[in-house]
Amino acid sequence: TLSLSGVPAGGSPSLDGKVRVGFVQFSGIPTNVLPNGNIDAAQTTPAQTGASGRLTGSKAELESELDWQETNYMQGGTYIASALDTAADMFKASPADGRKKVLLI
Repeated sequence: TLSLSGVPAGGSPSLDGKVRVGFVQFSGIPTNVLPNGNIDAAQTTPAQTGASGRLTGSKAELESELDWQETNYMQGGTYIASALDTAADMFKASPADGRKKVLLI
């Protein structure tokens, strides 16, 4: 069980030991081959959906994120490089709280 902060995406994070979560889907059909040969197949939720691809401590936003990811499941190979880049961008775009971790499921 995760102890969510309750703070929605874009809100000021609390440093009380609770967490914010974001989802990046990394299994999928190669949608874009980058000049360096990497495959760009990661996706987060679009704007106005759940947390809009940002970290959140809101249960309602997370449920919306999961619903969208399930509906838009890409099915295919595993292209993790671009997903890790997307996760790093998610950390950069969210308010800093000093604790950054990536969990692959």
